[in-house]
Amino acid sequence: MRRVLAAALLAASSLGAAKSFLTQEEALRLAFPKGAVVTRKTAFLSETDRAEVARRSGGAPPPGLVAYYVATVDGTNAGTAYFDTHVVRTLRETILVAVDPKGAIARIEVLSFSEPEEYLPRGTWYGQFPGRTLSDELSEKKGVRPVTGATITVRVTVEAARRVLALDAFLKEKGRR
Repeated sequence: MRRVLAAALLAASSLGAAKSFLTQEEALRLAFPKGAVVTRKTAFLSETDRAEVARRSGGAPPPGLVAYYVATVDGTNAGTAYFDTHVVRTLRETILVAVDPKGAIARIEVLSFSEPEEYLPRGTWYGQFPGRTLSDELSEKKGVRPVTGATITVRVTVEAARRVLALDAFLKEKGRR
């Protein structure tokens, strides 16, 4: 029994357990102004809705059930945050993408990253996202700087940012936000 347990622990450690950087609560506190009232909402997306968001983003569709967080300060919209979990190479990453009231990215935070840390861009790299909208410039081939050794992470982060912006605009248009 001990040998089986030891082998399982060794296998798990070689796979690289997810490194957690922030909890959802910590990420939401960073995303919104102090004193903001944050409300969790849920959207149910049909296959048609999902396909439309994918078309707009140019990437994979969002899940059929989306939880998002709307912040208000003194009754005024202060932005919306989405948690996007996706596979980088073979393992998962979860990021928060906060969208400002005008529909631009306010910030991106990494909550967890299961790949080796050398594949994770430095925090300053994420600083190029605030103010970006769903345009051709939000692309690793145009306006987003690449990172040597983290090419796939860059690609999936940009794809997640585009998916969130497309989803946010879609939900606003449908009056579901």
